[in-house]
Amino acid sequence: MSSQRKIQIMKTICWIGVAADALWAIALVFPKFYGTLTGQPDLQVDLILRLALGIAGALMAGWTLLLAWAAKSPVERRAVMALTAVPVVAGLLTVTLIGIINGNSSTSWILVKCGFLFIAMLWGYHAASAIAKEDTYEINN
Repeated sequence: MSSQRKIQIMKTICWIGVAADALWAIALVFPKFYGTLTGQPDLQVDLILRLALGIAGALMAGWTLLLAWAAKSPVERRAVMALTAVPVVAGLLTVTLIGIINGNSSTSWILVKCGFLFIAMLWGYHAASAIAKEDTYEINN
């Protein structure tokens, strides 16, 4: 596979991350939507939970923008893909798995989504690192 093709795939991976993160940023700001996505449509939201969800939503919005920035130059900004895989997506995988083990099987789709993103981001990081090591790769590519 050519370097250009790999770069295009990395950009696509980043944009998939942007879409996923934007969805969750919105859900975290609107708890009813969050409850629907997590299989808890009757989620009771008090002030403490609303504040925690708001903090998480702000951080998720920031990560959304960070991935959009990385999509512009994925080889040069490959560290964003590595940091997205670990600790971000790995942490989300862990939390989702804990929820499933404790009976919230309606979030199985989140486990699948996070598994895909984890593998895709790690592949993107490794592919970008290999491209960066090539003598023929130019920074302004």
